[in-house]
Amino acid sequence: MDKMGQSLRILCDAKCILIFEGFDYHGVIENVSLSGALIKLNDDIPDNLHTEDRCDLMLCGDPDLYPVKYTCNVIRIDPAAIGVKFIELNLI
Repeated sequence: MDKMGQSLRILCDAKCILIFEGFDYHGVIENVSLSGALIKLNDDIPDNLHTEDRCDLMLCGDPDLYPVKYTCNVIRIDPAAIGVKFIELNLI
């Protein structure tokens, strides 16, 4: 951890799927840590997505290759990216 108490973030450019209210939003993980990730969606951020909302994140663009889903809380939204905090790991 750094001096601010945040986990070390690793830059990456991996495909992902954000699942919110039954819809899949494809994107790219810009960076990831043990506690969360910063995601850039391929399309616009859904208008109904807000901080504190719960969503799921798949760290792969193909669920058949990596059948794992992280339950997350949205902790940050800006025009370019969404920050999520990992809550729970689920095998699908």
